[in-house]
Amino acid sequence: IVGAYAAAARRTMEGDLDGVEVIAYGHLVDQFWTPLVNRRTDRYGGSLENRMRFSMEVLEAIRREVGDDYIVGIRMSGSEDQTGGLDQDELTEIARQLVASGMIDFVNVVRGWIASDEALSHVIPNLGTPLGPHLPLAAAIKEAVDVPVFHAARITDLETARHAVEQGLVDMVGMTRAHMADPYIVEKLKAGRAAEIRSCVGASYCLNRLYLGQEALCIQNPATGREEHIPHVVGRSAEPGRKVVVVGGGPAGMEAARVSARRGHEVVLFEAAHELGGQINLAARAIERRRELIGIVDWLAAAIEREGVQVRLNTYADAATVTAESPDVVVVATGGEPNFNFLEAGHHLVDSTWDVIAGAVRPRGRVLVYDDHGGDQAMSTAERLALAGHEVAVVTPDRVAGHDVPGTLYPAYLKVFYEHDVALIPDLRLIRVDRKGDQLAGSFLNEYTGVTSEMTAAHIVVEHGTSPLDEVYTELRERSSNRGEIDIPALLAGQPQALARNPEGSYQLFRVGDAVASRNIHAALYDSLRLCMAL
Repeated sequence: IVGAYAAAARRTMEGDLDGVEVIAYGHLVDQFWTPLVNRRTDRYGGSLENRMRFSMEVLEAIRREVGDDYIVGIRMSGSEDQTGGLDQDELTEIARQLVASGMIDFVNVVRGWIASDEALSHVIPNLGTPLGPHLPLAAAIKEAVDVPVFHAARITDLETARHAVEQGLVDMVGMTRAHMADPYIVEKLKAGRAAEIRSCVGASYCLNRLYLGQEALCIQNPATGREEHIPHVVGRSAEPGRKVVVVGGGPAGMEAARVSARRGHEVVLFEAAHELGGQINLAARAIERRRELIGIVDWLAAAIEREGVQVRLNTYADAATVTAESPDVVVVATGGEPNFNFLEAGHHLVDSTWDVIAGAVRPRGRVLVYDDHGGDQAMSTAERLALAGHEVAVVTPDRVAGHDVPGTLYPAYLKVFYEHDVALIPDLRLIRVDRKGDQLAGSFLNEYTGVTSEMTAAHIVVEHGTSPLDEVYTELRERSSNRGEIDIPALLAGQPQALARNPEGSYQLFRVGDAVASRNIHAALYDSLRLCMAL
């Protein structure tokens, strides 16, 4: 194993990289350090000297392979934050001894360890946590060693980064998720365009996809991870500008307006509500922890203002409103509405998660939250209700509640649920709702036995995704040149849409986001970016 570490370091040098970092915070090297794992009674266990022996052998072997002029560092925890684990003083001493050996050139400090999802959620803090929460720990390590100290954990903005370096807390900060949201942070700062930086909101869509075996993508920047065919910076069209009308001011509509304007087109955006943002506004209001999501709306709103998009709020745009603008292109981004169509009966008796979050419904008594979606919508609604003092049960046809809330995000929900006695009931599919006196009775089908059972509550809140609000699209379709159709091969190839199904049509018509089918934020933005980048 020691030889494998050394061979890996040699490959990094042969691959023309500038250095290598040994990882030690829940990995093999620090498993020898920590009493939580190391129970050995030989020369690799017991005393601190013995527990550090393996890491010293690894670093010595690496140095033999790469020489003294190659950069070698270690990324390690400054405190395991676990009962019986290594505390700050012990890990500071380990860092001091590693540096004193002369074998490492820098220390990269994290906090905690990664042996469980709950623990990992603190190592890589998410939205709703303070910025730079582990900087004091990194600063303590810096005081104890005489090599550069790096740190990366929830440093999402330039102000926090500047504070960390200027105050001497660390020598360098890492901004991984921040650069996934906007890879031009440094360029914009140097050019005096810091206000244009798209700030990371900590949603960890990128990180959590990795734990599902998927590629790392950014919730608000669809170009990240797709650079071979999706541009981060949309260029001007070589063709003459056109008139583009966007109907709907949620994430899909704002992105369609932004990208179309970047292409050099004249853009008008209609929004029926008094504010932009669509469902993101609800998501950000659900619980305090998720309010940072509004940063996605703020950035898009500022971007379309810079691009000169005409935004008309409080305007319900029907077909007549749209055609009065004499558009060349119409993008329908009208979103969706809560979907109760799966119920055999009782559609009018249930409430949506939207109703609860917006305050349109104020439940009293026991509340059943039925989640046939698996995302944050039902989980955040259940948390909101539990924190308000309600008796709450989350019922789902899935094996676990919130099955699509992975990795580092679900531990915060479960903590609240256990603290407030929220019942989690899997494997039951809601089929109908009836009124029985002053209670609602939900009939549930067991997914495995086929047996139907009944549960009662004062309120039943349903999350089943959305159905498209596509009336204006339907009204406009017959008079469009493409009859509302998208050329899928052209879309995938990044080519302009050129379908001509109706020679008499005066405009092209497209729809994006939830106006097509129930989407998440990332998918809605991706719809609009790849469609409009070729207009």
